[in-house]
Amino acid sequence: MVGAIGGLGLLVSLFLQWYSQGDPKGYGDTTGWQSFSVTDIVLAAAAVVALSVAICVLFRISVSYPVAGSSVATGFGAVAVVLIVIKMINPPRVDPFFTSDLEIGAWLGLASAIAIAIGGYMGMQPMKAPKASAA
Repeated sequence: MVGAIGGLGLLVSLFLQWYSQGDPKGYGDTTGWQSFSVTDIVLAAAAVVALSVAICVLFRISVSYPVAGSSVATGFGAVAVVLIVIKMINPPRVDPFFTSDLEIGAWLGLASAIAIAIGGYMGMQPMKAPKASAA
């Protein structure tokens, strides 16, 4: 469920403002979809993979997919974290006279990508058998 919440958060963050450039008219303020050319597709894919694992678990669609899907979600989540950190360190510049400032969408995207990676890793762990009670 951690990965599913992260997937939903990552999808929502792509619609929020990621960068602002300090222009009083709002020129250069961009969402996640507007800011990137390929990175946004990778982030959306990470979110969809995380959500697909949760849907399979909730509706008991497959027995084997949650473990395999969790490993894919871990990989996509790790790639998403790296891409977001790179884009936070080196933000896109629309106007050369203004510097880009990070907004709430970037921070939510980073937290959500971390949640996807952690949730995917947790989903790959073997289930532990319940301990027998000593009577």
